Amino acid sequence: MSKHLFRRVLLTNDDGIAAPGLARLERLAAELAEDVWVVAPEHDQSGTGQGISLHAPLRVFRHGERRYAVSGTPSDCVMFAMAEWMRDERPDLVLSGINSGANIGDSVPYSGTIGAVMSADLLGLPAIGLSQAFHDRANIDWSPVETHALAIVRALWARAGQDGCCWNVNFPACSAAEVSHLRMARQSRGSVAGPRLVAGHDARGLPYWWLGFAHSSSHIVDPQVDVCALRDRRIAITPLRDTRGWLEWGQEQPVAEL
Repeated sequence: MSKHLFRRVLLTNDDGIAAPGLARLERLAAELAEDVWVVAPEHDQSGTGQGISLHAPLRVFRHGERRYAVSGTPSDCVMFAMAEWMRDERPDLVLSGINSGANIGDSVPYSGTIGAVMSADLLGLPAIGLSQAFHDRANIDWSPVETHALAIVRALWARAGQDGCCWNVNFPACSAAEVSHLRMARQSRGSVAGPRLVAGHDARGLPYWWLGFAHSSSHIVDPQVDVCALRDRRIAITPLRDTRGWLEWGQEQPVAEL
């Protein structure tokens, strides 16, 4: 009898095939499944949401056994994998991440990490997005997700039931030792103060603009929402569609009980 919970899982992300979070997810997935496939974007695809490539062909590059990079979005990766390698044997679960940075609040609709989860759900595949918050991109503490992700995935799967499994899981920016609880959290709103442009000129003197957003969440204080859960050093778990959780909004459970 297999020691693994799943026969096959598909991994993807939006940070790209070489991202450190994906490498960590591969190690975690090896403990969950006998057959782990990685189909991830060739380059960083942050901000692409659930977009797919309709105006350019997709190219695929092999990076090892059952490990491929696709020249497209995270949603392209899920769709390509299902059309090319997994038509006859679908994965039991799709895991997207581990994203460098939280995917909460107003960033969720733009997240390629979550876009892959939603695309998997459209195909009837259970899917979970995993993201690690940080204060300093150069010094991310991955210990919360490394310590607790396996238990979280197993717990969500065990409670999926007839409503399926389609979740957004965010780990707080602190050490694993500081994380004692998970919280069922609603997606917050109101953290985008407005769009902003950073202007410049290229080598020919032609103008260009970088699009970004001004963010602020200090005014968000509802303990039931995701940004406050992370602020309180809780793991924030949010269903991405009408999925019944085992906790009500704002309720907590000690991670030691998973």
